[in-house]
Amino acid sequence: MADPLPKYARVDTLNPEAFAQCDRCGFWRNRSDLVWQYEWAGMQLYSKGTLVCFDRCYDIPQEQLRTIILPPDPPPIVNARVPNFDYEEQTPIIYQFGSPLGINNELPPWAAGPQLLMCNQQGTQILVLQYLTSS
Repeated sequence: MADPLPKYARVDTLNPEAFAQCDRCGFWRNRSDLVWQYEWAGMQLYSKGTLVCFDRCYDIPQEQLRTIILPPDPPPIVNARVPNFDYEEQTPIIYQFGSPLGINNELPPWAAGPQLLMCNQQGTQILVLQYLTSS
């Protein structure tokens, strides 16, 4: 016949203590060996309402769930000099003229297919790619 005592619980006849079951692993332990599981929520820890064994099932609360307190912004620089980077910024724009295939499923004539144009900040357009004409 199997031993009726739990594996991890201690029995003391002089100092009796209650048994309790871990909510995660299900092992029976002394109630004093079980702790509440806590989790971060905002600025404080809150109890999840589960009793778990400290040596096997207790999870350290995740700092990822904690609210991040950012320091204040630094004071602004008076009369700052920022370099002009407009000449380095170009935006690709794709235009579509006509249908992708011409009449009778042929390649479209010159300037009828999709074109890739580069536009700078002043609005100047530079043609980069265009369909070749069919020969």
